[in-house]
Amino acid sequence: MEASAAISVVSFAFQSFQGCVQAFEFFYTAQHIGVDGDLLRTLLEFEKCRLVSWTQTVGVEPNRFRSRRNLNWEMAGMLLEQLRVFLTTADQLKDRYALEVTPESIDEKHSLLIAATAESSGIARLINKLKPGIYTTTGKIIQASNGPVKRLRWATRDRDKLKRFVGEIRGILDNLNLLLDQAERESTATAYEDLIRGVISLSSTTADVGQMIELVDDGPSPSGVTTNNINNNHRQDIKAAAAFKQLRLCMGADKREDEVIPSPSTQVRSLVPILRKLRRTLRPWPGEPELRWSGLEFALYDRRQIVVQWKVTEGPEWDKYEDQMKCLAVLLMSITHDSFRSLRCIGYYPRRDQDAHGIVYEVPADSVDWAAKSLQDLIACIPFAPLARRLEIALALAETVLQLHTAGWMHKNLHSDNIIFLAPRGSTAQAFLRSKPYIVGYDYARPDTAEAAQKYTQQVVGMDLEAELYRHPRARGVKREEALLHHQIGVVEKLRWCRI
Repeated sequence: MEASAAISVVSFAFQSFQGCVQAFEFFYTAQHIGVDGDLLRTLLEFEKCRLVSWTQTVGVEPNRFRSRRNLNWEMAGMLLEQLRVFLTTADQLKDRYALEVTPESIDEKHSLLIAATAESSGIARLINKLKPGIYTTTGKIIQASNGPVKRLRWATRDRDKLKRFVGEIRGILDNLNLLLDQAERESTATAYEDLIRGVISLSSTTADVGQMIELVDDGPSPSGVTTNNINNNHRQDIKAAAAFKQLRLCMGADKREDEVIPSPSTQVRSLVPILRKLRRTLRPWPGEPELRWSGLEFALYDRRQIVVQWKVTEGPEWDKYEDQMKCLAVLLMSITHDSFRSLRCIGYYPRRDQDAHGIVYEVPADSVDWAAKSLQDLIACIPFAPLARRLEIALALAETVLQLHTAGWMHKNLHSDNIIFLAPRGSTAQAFLRSKPYIVGYDYARPDTAEAAQKYTQQVVGMDLEAELYRHPRARGVKREEALLHHQIGVVEKLRWCRI
C-alpha cells in the first residue's frame, strides 16, 4: 500500500473510532426502565472499554497515529465504520431490537457535562477508577468534537432483544480482536479478566454484582476464545467469586463503608444459605482416645467421618466471636466451586463448655477412612518434591487467594499448616503429596476493611512466633495489612521445600 493510501485508511479508521466513542457516550435511556436500563449501560461500558483498549493497542488515539504495517487497516476501518453505523441508525435499532430511539443534538458544553457525569456514576465509576486511561481517551475525543453531537435516547422492555443488541456489538469487537497477533490477544484477554475481577471486588451493591454475573454469562470469554474449555473454566471461576461477593453483601457482614445491605426480599433470601447449627453428639474418630477441641481434627458425627476446625475462645470471649463464626460458617457453606480449594462446609458446631467454636466439613467420600497431613508435615517428612508438583501447589494457592480477593475477603492466616492434603489412612507421604490441596484455617478470615481489621486484630496477638514468620515485617503491630497477604503466599515454603 502506498504511503498516502495508508494514511488515508488509518485516518478513516480513526474517524470511525471517534464516531463509535461518541455513540457509546451518548446512548441514554429516555425513561426509567429499571434494571434493564442499568444492565444495558453496564454491558455497553465494558464494550466501550474493549474498543478503546483495542485502539490503544494498535495506536489509533487522539494525536497519536502509528500506522502498523502488520495490521489489516482496510478491514479495521470497515469494522469500525460498521460499528459506528450500527450504533447510530435509529430505524435499524427500532426494527431489529425494539429499541425506541429518539435522536437529538446537544452542544459541546452539554456533551462534556454528560460525558463527565456518566463516568462518575454506576459501573463506569469503578471502571474509571481501575482504568482511568479509558476515560482520558474518550474525554479527549468528546472535547475535540466540533459542533453539536448526536445523542440517542432509547427505551425498551424486551430484555432478550436488548442482549441481542449488545451481542451484535460484541461480535464486531471480537472480529477487531482477531486482527491482533496472538500475544496481543492474550494480553488483551488478561487485562479484560483483571478489569472484570476488579469491578466485582469494588462493587458495593448486589445489583451491580448481579450485572457483572450477567456480563460474564453473556460476554466474551475472559480469556479470549469461547470454545476453549480452559477459558470456560476462567468464566466459571469469576462467576463463583462474584456469587460469593453477592452473598457477603446480602449478609452485610463487616461491610465496607461504601457497601449497601439490600432490603429483605425473596430474591435476597434465596441467595443466603440457612445456617446449619449441628446439635448431635460429636464423638472421637475410631482410633483416637478423645476429642482435642482445638486445631483441626477428624471426628464422628451422625455415623459419618467429618473434619472440624476449632476456634478456641475463653470465657467472655465466646460471645464476642459467636456471630463472627456463624457468619463464617454461612459463607463457607456457600462455597462449592473447586477454585476455592475448600472442603465442603456442612455447618457450625458450638461447644461453650469446651470454649470452642467448630466449623464442620465433609470428607471427599464416606467410604474411605481419611487422614490428613499439612504442607508443613510433608515438608518435614519428604526430603525432595518435584518442581512441577511444587508449582502446581503454588498455582492452586494463588488462584484461591485471587478468588477471595475478588470477593473482597481475606484469609489472614495463610501458612503451611493451613494447607492440608487428604489420603486414605496408612498412605505414604508421597500419596498425600499427589492428592488435592485444601485450604483451611478460615477462623481469622475477614473482609478487607479497616473496621474489620481493628475488630479482629487482637485474635492474632496470641499467635505463636512460628506463625508470625509468615506476616510481612511492615504488617506486625498494625491494624490492616491490605495487599501484604501476598507476602504470605510468597513465604509459604512450597518452592524452596524447606521450613522457614
